[in-house]
Amino acid sequence: MMLDWFEERRSGCQMRYETMPFAASREWHMMEGALVHATGGFFAVEGITASAILSCLDGICQPIINQPEIGILGFMVTKSGADTLWLVQAKAEPGNVGLVQMAPSVQATHSNYMRRHGGEATHFLTYFTGENVSFASDSLQSEQGTRFLGKFNRNALTVIDHTATVPNEHFQWLPSAAIRKALLTDFTINTDARSVIVSAPWCYLAGDARIFGGPAEDVRALRRSYDQGATPDVVAHARQRLAAMRDAVGLEVQKAPLDNLPGWLMTTDRVHAQYKGGGAFQVRHYHVSAPEREKTEWDQPLVLSIEEDEVILLCQQRAGCLQFLLRPAYEVGLTGGVEYGPSYKRENVAHSPQWLASALSAEGSRVIASVRQSDEGGRFMQACSRYGIQEIPPDYAVPDDVENLWVTLADLEILCAAPGILTNEARSVVSLLLGHA
Repeated sequence: MMLDWFEERRSGCQMRYETMPFAASREWHMMEGALVHATGGFFAVEGITASAILSCLDGICQPIINQPEIGILGFMVTKSGADTLWLVQAKAEPGNVGLVQMAPSVQATHSNYMRRHGGEATHFLTYFTGENVSFASDSLQSEQGTRFLGKFNRNALTVIDHTATVPNEHFQWLPSAAIRKALLTDFTINTDARSVIVSAPWCYLAGDARIFGGPAEDVRALRRSYDQGATPDVVAHARQRLAAMRDAVGLEVQKAPLDNLPGWLMTTDRVHAQYKGGGAFQVRHYHVSAPEREKTEWDQPLVLSIEEDEVILLCQQRAGCLQFLLRPAYEVGLTGGVEYGPSYKRENVAHSPQWLASALSAEGSRVIASVRQSDEGGRFMQACSRYGIQEIPPDYAVPDDVENLWVTLADLEILCAAPGILTNEARSVVSLLLGHA
């Protein structure tokens, strides 16, 4: 019942898209070896080459999205009796599975909210740009480092004292229980919403109830980990370790012409890898018709994923407390080439240690949560990942790897809120835990 409004928006969505040749676009063109928008805004698809001390990043050549603008991703919440209400947007994006997914109250690039697309104004923008706004959280968080080059967005949650009037049927105030349910439902809540939720104080998902206060044993284990409290200076420690890793990576990235990128071929309608297997993605161009959007028709490039990814966060009872395993994610688009990521990401398996595969298949392991999501439907086409939380037995000996960072649930809340520490995928997989908040 709680998600009926969302299902109605999805079933009634009139968005349509189709592929088209690059040359047929009226809005995008090649300039100095990059695919750029006619206004000079939004983003560009460029080629890059990388050199690094670390072998898994050294020699990378690939297309990448360069979007230096900082967008606004923001939820509005308000208290209603013993609950917290969230203003949710049912937002259609061409790359989403199901087209419509739940989005933050405001989800807009700088070009969009400055109306460089010639469309309508962004609803509720002043709640994030005006004066005397009360923010419960406000931080810059990174985007996917295998697809974006140094991309950050502002993630914010603002608390207001009323249920602001919604402008149309695409917005709805939902109780915290509906948000928790959405976090554990396939293809329902989008990348940006997940990121804002986990980077905000988690208590807002529990309303006035005790956070992680459910009766199930798994939830009680989460509560004990949360009550354990945060490790002193956990953010400073993580930043110190990341700084050392970035020095050791020695990443340098250079632009390269998209239409003459080593190992890649640009044809009339796609950019694709020339090597056997075709690579993890392609760049295609799409015409989009969207009567429900602020601009009702446009065309744009999207990064088309070829295979479904898998993202796993391992946990284990250690010294009587459930702890979670973070590992460095070495990705060419991240600052310095590395942030802390989940325990495992299939696309980054080239840098996974051999012992990790054994840990993932350890006898007696069990899956606590598993959800399929599509990522960043406004820039990616059908970029699906299975996100999972997996507990390994307490007696399984995980190697004392120098790259491992074991943290409590309280640590995770603090690390998610800090800018530039956890990858987008790490924040997304943590959001599964909040489905039990």
